[in-house]
Amino acid sequence: MTTEVKRKSWAQFCKQFNLTNQYRDVQVSLKARGRRPIEITQSAPFLGVALSKKGRLIDGIDLFTGTLDPDRLSEPVVSIKQPELIVVEKAEDGLATRLSVKSKDGTEANIQLTGDRDDDRYRGYVAQLAYSMFERRGGQSGDDVNDWLEAERRLKVTEQNLTQ
Repeated sequence: MTTEVKRKSWAQFCKQFNLTNQYRDVQVSLKARGRRPIEITQSAPFLGVALSKKGRLIDGIDLFTGTLDPDRLSEPVVSIKQPELIVVEKAEDGLATRLSVKSKDGTEANIQLTGDRDDDRYRGYVAQLAYSMFERRGGQSGDDVNDWLEAERRLKVTEQNLTQ
């Protein structure tokens, strides 16, 4: 089932979409008008969709996926400027399978969601982030608990920013 999200409900839609889909596997592609799609990410955890505003006007839609760089969690992988359409596709069970965002200039971002949201995916991503922090410290052991806690803290901050 394919549904267009009405512009007046975009903010609420983004919050709800993020809450129900965070940490599902996602692939993001970007297609400019008249061009072939470019794959931006392959199998990354979905973190969220957020509106960017200029004053009270919606200026863009930002798409966030998990990266292994803990310092870049709050940076979008794709920003669609001047969005005019959001379309969501759902499977028969009601779970979102695809999200499309189209801009006035014909650019289209597509998010393909797979799998379920579950604690194992979240823990796996935290483990990858913590390991990335360990590597940044030069691979010195002895601080693994702090790396784990810091990875969780950074993810929680990003989650809160995307669901406010």
